[in-house]
Amino acid sequence: MIAQLENQFSSEQKLLNIQQYEKNITENPREISNYWYLGLALLLDGREEEAQITWMTPILEFGEQELEQWLQELTEILLNAAQQQEAHSNYQTAWAIRQHLREFFPYDINNLLKIIDLSTNLNFSEIEKNTNQLVEIISQQTETIVFDENLLVLVIEKLVYPDPINPPSFINQLVEAFIPYFSTCENIIKLLTGKAEAYYRSSQYYVAIYLTKILLHLEPNNLDYILKIIPPLQKLGGDYIKESIDWAKKYLSLTQEPIDKIIGTHYLLEAFLTSCSSWEESVITYHKHKLYLSAVVTSETRSKKLAQILPVGSFLLYMEDNPRENRVIRNGLATLCKKIIWEKFPDNINSYQKRFHSFRPSLSERPLKIGYLSECFRTHSVGFLAWWLLKHHNRQKFDIYLYSLRDNAYDPQQQAYKREFGDHYHQECLSMVEMADKINRDEIDILVDLDSLTSYGSCAVLAFKPAPIQVSWLGYDATSFPTVDYFIADKYVLPESAQDYYTEKIWRLPQNYIGIDGFTVGTPTISRESLDIPNDEIIYFSSQTGLKRNPRNIRLQMQIIKQVPNSYFLLKSHRTSHQDLQDFITPLAEAEGVDLERLRFLPSAPTDMEHRANLAIADIVLDTYPYNGATTTLETLWMGIPLVTRVGEQFAARNSYTMMMNVGVEEGIAWTDEEYVDWGVRLGKDEQLRQQVTWKLRQSRQTSPLWNGKQFAREMENAYQQMWQKYNATRK
Repeated sequence: MIAQLENQFSSEQKLLNIQQYEKNITENPREISNYWYLGLALLLDGREEEAQITWMTPILEFGEQELEQWLQELTEILLNAAQQQEAHSNYQTAWAIRQHLREFFPYDINNLLKIIDLSTNLNFSEIEKNTNQLVEIISQQTETIVFDENLLVLVIEKLVYPDPINPPSFINQLVEAFIPYFSTCENIIKLLTGKAEAYYRSSQYYVAIYLTKILLHLEPNNLDYILKIIPPLQKLGGDYIKESIDWAKKYLSLTQEPIDKIIGTHYLLEAFLTSCSSWEESVITYHKHKLYLSAVVTSETRSKKLAQILPVGSFLLYMEDNPRENRVIRNGLATLCKKIIWEKFPDNINSYQKRFHSFRPSLSERPLKIGYLSECFRTHSVGFLAWWLLKHHNRQKFDIYLYSLRDNAYDPQQQAYKREFGDHYHQECLSMVEMADKINRDEIDILVDLDSLTSYGSCAVLAFKPAPIQVSWLGYDATSFPTVDYFIADKYVLPESAQDYYTEKIWRLPQNYIGIDGFTVGTPTISRESLDIPNDEIIYFSSQTGLKRNPRNIRLQMQIIKQVPNSYFLLKSHRTSHQDLQDFITPLAEAEGVDLERLRFLPSAPTDMEHRANLAIADIVLDTYPYNGATTTLETLWMGIPLVTRVGEQFAARNSYTMMMNVGVEEGIAWTDEEYVDWGVRLGKDEQLRQQVTWKLRQSRQTSPLWNGKQFAREMENAYQQMWQKYNATRK
């Protein structure tokens, strides 16, 4: 009978024949199951009171001798019916059925959890009441409770999701009630861990933090859990960065392993720099970090944990312009990491190599397969800048595949990528090994990494060498992995001597290593009037992240402001709170004798388009060193604003230089600190000079290769074809 009922439900609801069950009861009143099915049919027909009366009839008429058995039969029927309704997303009906189950078994924890779950789908106002009742039931239990772990985690997710920052107290009470049973339940720990990681990957940082804090409640000193909470806190910025400092310090206090020390100092340094916290502590942490890295490389540590630091080393670029020393450290680290991975997955590596040597038709018979790997096919500077190359690719000569390592279903840029590339856009929840396997199975000829050291996932995939040719471009400096063949640059962004300390072959494009079609500009959200700045005053601007700010560079900027009496300085830093930035800058300004009334600290603009529009208020933009602007420099030049930049030796210290050279502007390019100050002062005092630079920048929109995404795509395609020709020549 139950099977028959399920079949009826699966084809269409309410197919039970009420009259038939009434007839059955009349003919055989002691066949109890007919009452259960008639009551269910009435309930599905919306006649709840009649359903209740029907279910109570056998008990009232025939006594309660078999009550327990009858309730068990009725429960099984109702539970199956509820599950069938849930499977077909008939949440209202399922909820009603489970409410009647609750009347028979008010202490059934799983049924109560399911009622709460269904209530979240229906936006019922009784969620808090039901949750409180469940908490009370659990608190009264004297024996170990039995519950569906997956269901509990699902309910916690749904309850927390609407407001994970300040969840209602009843949610926390629910978690607290179940906490004593978590430690004896290994599966629920895995569930919470997996969910926290998934929410982090999909940029749902608040939920990831909430779920991780449940894990930390269970094991406050668990190093893995501490490492899970630090990244989402740091992604959020502001005051969350300060919380991440505490966790990073705790992590360092709990471990003695060299690799763990590297990880801890990496996160601590990121937090200090992003939040513009104590520079003294930043320097101390940096020296420790570099020391730990050098020690691991020198000793050739072969720990299995080495893979955890695949992308570590990026902060060497922020703290000093010393590539001859720092790239040696990064090169050694990458080589060690690659060895560990190849030793751990020899079968995968051998399989990839076999595919490389298998027959592939010549390019006269097929397009060249290019794969792009990134976490940033979304609203991100890399996602925006890469768009023009990918969009302008010749799809007849090049078969383009995108491999995304992060999912954000609500991100408009990501949706644009999905629409543009369709079934060649791959975004799957794969491990790094599985992603490498997929790339290899797709027989990608050239794999292009867009993230470099900013992404663990990209580094891991590159280390596997799933494609015969691997290239790093755009997102950062090179990874140093021996498995990466080329690093895309141009004649300005790296000096000729750079090949001495790069493991990758530096492939220099003929003009510039980046080309775009320009920017969309929104409506300004600031004005001179709103900032209380007179129309005839000079405005300097700096909008770099806190990671790029340091006292030495700020002192030079303050010297410029001091020497241009009628000037103001506007500052903002992404992910750094307004007050933290002000607290960092103020003492440096005072030490240089700058009137604090000439400083303005701005919040981040709501959108990138508004940020660009707000740039129009500036007369001059002051760049950072040793890590220049990249996207911010492009935006400045596009808006026609003179820029002062300090050129160094490393890639990060030459981004603005190459972009300025490619738009035909040398005014503002400084090779020393003294020149930096001099250019800043000259541009501030000489209106005619500023106008000349602005005119050049406006003209460059029509002439510069920097603003020609289609031409840049052709140059990259030429490079890919030459790389493939070189590769094929070595196979013969």
